[in-house]
Amino acid sequence: MLINYEICVAKNVNRLNVGGNGEFNYSSIQEAVFDSVNGDTIFVYPGVYYENIVINKSISLLGLDKNNVSINGEDGIYSILVKSYGILISGFTIRNSNVGILISGKDFEFCNISDNIFTNNSEAIRLINTSNNNIFRNLITNHSNFGIVLYNSKENVFFKNTIVDNKRGIYLGRWSNNNLIFENNFTNYNYGLNLDYSFNNQIIDNLIQNGDYGIYLSNSKNNNITNNYIFYNEQSGIYISNSDENNLSSNIFLNNNQDINKKTNPPNIKTPGFEILLLILIIIIITLIKKEK
Repeated sequence: MLINYEICVAKNVNRLNVGGNGEFNYSSIQEAVFDSVNGDTIFVYPGVYYENIVINKSISLLGLDKNNVSINGEDGIYSILVKSYGILISGFTIRNSNVGILISGKDFEFCNISDNIFTNNSEAIRLINTSNNNIFRNLITNHSNFGIVLYNSKENVFFKNTIVDNKRGIYLGRWSNNNLIFENNFTNYNYGLNLDYSFNNQIIDNLIQNGDYGIYLSNSKNNNITNNYIFYNEQSGIYISNSDENNLSSNIFLNNNQDINKKTNPPNIKTPGFEILLLILIIIIITLIKKEK
């Protein structure tokens, strides 16, 4: 599983510019992609770009100000379609399409999607039959269907994303296995994390709050759900349906209608979370009192 959180652009690559006032700057992102070769970097100046972009080369696509460089998909199937490997997309607001960024195909992997704003799409990011992609530090908000959705996609990393006001935050569809989801913030959702026929995923250190179901497992097993903060869910913090052999350990629950649904299958391994934290706090208080004496 590849994890690389730093964005580096090599010094000896060709630079192409889109927008701005340069004499040879391109007027559209797609034109720059057409003229690029593997390893090039495309810098996009502030503006609104009404495009449906296909990236079929291993390039870096960098917006110079994510709050002011906008790709508007004009209600198309996608704003950006990834058709190569090793692509970097960073620094954009991506809006108004069915899917903000679509990666589909086993040959299209090792892509980094970071530091973008996704808003007002049906889905922000969709992964189909792809692996080893890193998706981190994105703001994903106001999507009518999914924030991030995977089908048959494995060994991807989702790190430090803020996923707010979506019907489903992250959905792992059939055979999406061995993914790592950690230190993300899920807020205001019907389902924060939804796993369906997905196995051996790591869900660690996430904040999951203010929704209906924090984590919903359906027909999924051998997932590790550890050290998450699961607060204020109107239905259930963790809901388990036809799923077993999952490890639920050291999660912190607060003010959920129920922390873990009562129909949990016995083979799931559960260890206390909030109780451990409370015990630690009591020990610390007692220790401080003894020191004062």
